[in-house]
Amino acid sequence: MGGKGIAKVDDFTFFVESALPGDLAKAQITRLKPNYAEAKTLEIVSPSSFRVQPCCSHFGICGGCAWQNLDYPRQVKFKTKQVQETLEHIGGFLHPPVNSAIPSPEIFFYRNKMEFSFSTDHNNLPVLGLHKKERFDLVFNLDKCYLQSEISNRIVQFIQEFVKKNSISIYDLKTHQGLLRFLTIREGKNSAEIMVNIVTDKGNFPQGKTLAQLLSEKFPQIKSVVRNINPYKAQIAVGEKEELLAGKNFITEKIGDFVFEISANSFFQTNTKQAEKLYEVILRMADLEGKETVLDLYSGTGAISFYLAQKSQKVVGVESNPKTVQDAKKNAELNKISNCQFICEEAKTFLALALIRREAYDLVVIDPPRAGLHPQVVENILKLAPPKIVYVSCNPATLARDLELLCEEKYLLELVQPLDMFPHTFHIESVAKLAKK
Repeated sequence: MGGKGIAKVDDFTFFVESALPGDLAKAQITRLKPNYAEAKTLEIVSPSSFRVQPCCSHFGICGGCAWQNLDYPRQVKFKTKQVQETLEHIGGFLHPPVNSAIPSPEIFFYRNKMEFSFSTDHNNLPVLGLHKKERFDLVFNLDKCYLQSEISNRIVQFIQEFVKKNSISIYDLKTHQGLLRFLTIREGKNSAEIMVNIVTDKGNFPQGKTLAQLLSEKFPQIKSVVRNINPYKAQIAVGEKEELLAGKNFITEKIGDFVFEISANSFFQTNTKQAEKLYEVILRMADLEGKETVLDLYSGTGAISFYLAQKSQKVVGVESNPKTVQDAKKNAELNKISNCQFICEEAKTFLALALIRREAYDLVVIDPPRAGLHPQVVENILKLAPPKIVYVSCNPATLARDLELLCEEKYLLELVQPLDMFPHTFHIESVAKLAKK
């Protein structure tokens, strides 16, 4: 559960950090509640047969890769079980039709996007890396991350050294003073193009152009260096304003037969190879014949829409981020796709207007953020009453909650296909197919 081992004593449940199924461990209770307790592992007395040696030197310190000490086939099995049990316990489905999760083609170096944080150590020296486990305020210097490519690791190290040599100020979470906040690296796994996005506070960044030039010379794969400016206290690696420091303000990537232009803040599935399988699963579940009108809610840069457009008459993509909609339109032109229309609108607003206009859709595809669907969106989808729904989710809990509402009266849950987009984490993607009763 959430990456923790579960132990039971006389029907009382313990959630044990750093413990795996099959471990015999000594643990210390850290939190006691009336019906459960949390604990941390002090010693592994007898290791589970599923336990493996993590390859990353940061394992246990880093907040990511909680399952790197669990053999991969077992990770996939537990993720399948997680989806199954969540649909049963939260969604109230008896024996939900869940297939075995599709494993990721690559389990290391698979991410096409990584975000790193700037901070300072106890000597006030700059640090660039990832957050320590369960600590938003502590960052460790990254030596090597096994989720991103070798070249991306070298770029991080290059920027670490540049910042130290040039004494560039680091943003302080308490005083809200300083410049450097985040570094985001995006990489086209099929195109080999790289974007470096340096997120700063407002203020002058005189070293920015020099850094961009040096990066471009040292790493010819870098086709874009941008600066995003976030002047607010919110710790997000997105800026309200963007400056181009070198190259172009996007990179290209290919998935299936389609080429995409990806800007600094575009949504794009982070596991490129597995994303291809995800879109194939969605297309298969859509079961299109070529005459359908399809509604793609939360359409992002258009990837799902493009796959659906191959086998439908028309696809309407709805996305609330104006820049992402702009990217989707540009990507449609780039791929010579004429039967996709992209609209910048909140999903709940679009659906309310669609009902007023008496629009009809043969299929609705939903790919919401982790929070799932707004209650008004669920209500309006039920009123719209398409014959088929395909729901793409990165959160089994909100998927189960929303499916329970959708399947209460009008729809039948026909199939759920989990896909492992994030090896070594407890996150799992799922695609659910619903048909009208």
